[in-house]
Parts: sequence; C-alpha cells; structure tokens
Amino acid sequence: MNERFTWATIILDIKPPDRVLEIGCGAGILVEQMAEKIRSGRITAIDRSAGMISMASKRNARFISAGKVKLITGDFTDSRFQKSEFKKIVAFNVNFFWKDPKQELRIIKKILKPGGELYIFYQAPFDIDITAAEPIKEKLEENYFEITETILKTMKPTSVFCIKATSKLTDKT
Repeated sequence: MNERFTWATIILDIKPPDRVLEIGCGAGILVEQMAEKIRSGRITAIDRSAGMISMASKRNARFISAGKVKLITGDFTDSRFQKSEFKKIVAFNVNFFWKDPKQELRIIKKILKPGGELYIFYQAPFDIDITAAEPIKEKLEENYFEITETILKTMKPTSVFCIKATSKLTDKT
C-alpha cells in the first residue's frame, strides 16, 4: 500500500460506526483502507472521473457489496448529501482548497456533523515544509473553520501535510 494513504488512515483514526466522506477518491486506495475499519458506519466517496470511480469500484467491490462503501461519480458541488451526514470528511490532493473554496466549504459545513472533522491532506510533487499548509489554513479560517492541528510527515518521494479542522458555529453558517 502507498505510505501516504497508510499514514492518512492512522491520522483519520476511523472508528467502526463512523460515517466518512472522501472528496476526490481517485482509484479508491484510501477508501479501501478506511473500509477495513468500518463496521456499522459507511464510507462514501465522490470523484468527478468515471474512470477513477470504475477503478475504485473494482478495488472496493467486497466493501460495496457489504454495504460499507458507496461510490459516486460527479462533481462535489453538485452533490446532494444530507445535513450533518458525516462525522469525518477527507480530501487528499484536492485542488479546490488552493483556489476559492467558498462554495465547497459551505457544503462541507452543512454536511459535517456538529463536532465533526475535516481532514485535508496534500503531497506536492516537490518537497515541502509545514509552511506549505498556510494558504489552505487561511482559506479555512476565512470560511469559519477552526484549525485543530497541522501535521507534516516526511516520507518518500516527498513530505505530506494534514490540516485538521472543525466548523465554527457562527450566525453565518
């Protein structure tokens, strides 16, 4: 397994009843590792690429048939998730966090349970240090998220960071 996804699974600390959403699941490697830990919960993953969802479906066929995993082809901003549906939301190398993520963060705030956690992981094609997380942290804070932890893991070929955040309760949410 890819070291970065193994590390992400440790950071996520998936519990058997968790309901987790992965935005941009790609080939479903992280979905598979999280699904190993789910019992009564569920992993939902969305990716706009039908090809990636097809690969993720093959990789996770046993979890899909067991009702532990649901895969969706589509754009996250078009999703129809329920209010407070997820305890944890994770994204690995999803580029909208670098741009203007207001719309996406508004949706995340809505579908994240009170006290739920958002995990943003990023591994650049070149080595980075912890300051690389600053632009994303700023976007989160601008959109009423509280950063609870920022972690850097040195690994090959390049380092990875994780930003953990929770939604601030405000009159704007």
